[in-house]
Amino acid sequence: MEKRYLTILPFLITANLLGEEDFLLSPEKQHYYEQQQQQIGAGYEKLYYDWLSPINLKGSDTYEKSASLGMHDSRQSLSAGIAQDIFRSGGIMYSIGYADAKKNADTIGMQKEIAGIRQELAVAVLTYQKNILLLEQSELKLKNAQIEIFLKRKQYEAGDIDITLLNNALMNQSSELKNNTSIRFTLAQQRLEASKLSNQPIESIQLPTFTLSKKENFLDEEWDIRYAYAQSQSSAQQYGQIKSSYLPKLTLIADAGHQRYNAQELSSADYHGNFYDFGLQLSMPLTYNASAATQEAQSIYLKQQALVADTKRQMEGIYEQSVAKIESYTRVISITHDNLKFYDELINATQAAVKAGYKAGYDLQTLKNTKSIEELEIKINEVNIQTELSSLHYKMRQSQENPL
Repeated sequence: MEKRYLTILPFLITANLLGEEDFLLSPEKQHYYEQQQQQIGAGYEKLYYDWLSPINLKGSDTYEKSASLGMHDSRQSLSAGIAQDIFRSGGIMYSIGYADAKKNADTIGMQKEIAGIRQELAVAVLTYQKNILLLEQSELKLKNAQIEIFLKRKQYEAGDIDITLLNNALMNQSSELKNNTSIRFTLAQQRLEASKLSNQPIESIQLPTFTLSKKENFLDEEWDIRYAYAQSQSSAQQYGQIKSSYLPKLTLIADAGHQRYNAQELSSADYHGNFYDFGLQLSMPLTYNASAATQEAQSIYLKQQALVADTKRQMEGIYEQSVAKIESYTRVISITHDNLKFYDELINATQAAVKAGYKAGYDLQTLKNTKSIEELEIKINEVNIQTELSSLHYKMRQSQENPL
């Protein structure tokens, strides 16, 4: 499929080295995604070290009086303690793995969103360029309509035709005038839509020349597939993390500090010095809903795995659909090229007839206008092809992808 397409469309082979940054997002959007990137980084740091327990600092100053013995004493202490899990039946590694997987999924999700905005902007620019060509076509069609009205009016006044043919010519002109007005309004709308995405005028935005990637490469690098897979990896780590939380764990418990004890009635009992204690604690939670929580996490993971396959199947269909559209546009271009050869022959013959006085100049002008309309049709379909290719391009991760 790909080789045949490249043979059909040699004009699309030329690679354009312009990067993604050649049509920048607006400063506001860039700032938004910079903040989102920082948020992802902060969230990763939080999750990555979540398995580490805090060091608890404790300080106390107490005064005690025995009601029965009438003795007084005071106690001051300062200590630092920790209860750190050193084994969670794999839970520690799952916790770190989940942080990595979630960061990867969040980053891919952000890049996918940025690629979507770039695609939106590219489609707006290409649609604008297409409508510029359609407007040129419309102007030429109006010129032909004016010529047709002029000739039909002369024929009607001479009694050669009835009013129906003249009325049809007037209606054709009216319809094209409405089309012309609609295109101009659409162009204004597209300028407005592009201004929401970029600080550059739509006329000055330069796009790269998009080319067709092989289906295998497309499916390997497609954003939706990559994101679904990253989500499944994240779910797998989270499933392991939840499952291990209901299994045995070993905790190191340690406490160290300094204590001052004053027994006011019995000075020999005073104590001033350091203390410490440490030990290991083996525990296992017995929770009623452990099985349900684990099964829920496993179901989420299996559902994400199924989503990867389903997304890949959908994207394969989108790729094939785009290729079919491109081949259709290519056939139209080929047919139009054949028509242009026919118009060249007609124009040459009519031009000779005009010089000889057998034909009116209106016929020649109509043919020339129609040929120009067909030439614009080729350019319009080339833009249609680029629009389809841009859609595939921005669905894929590009080499050295710049997130902004």
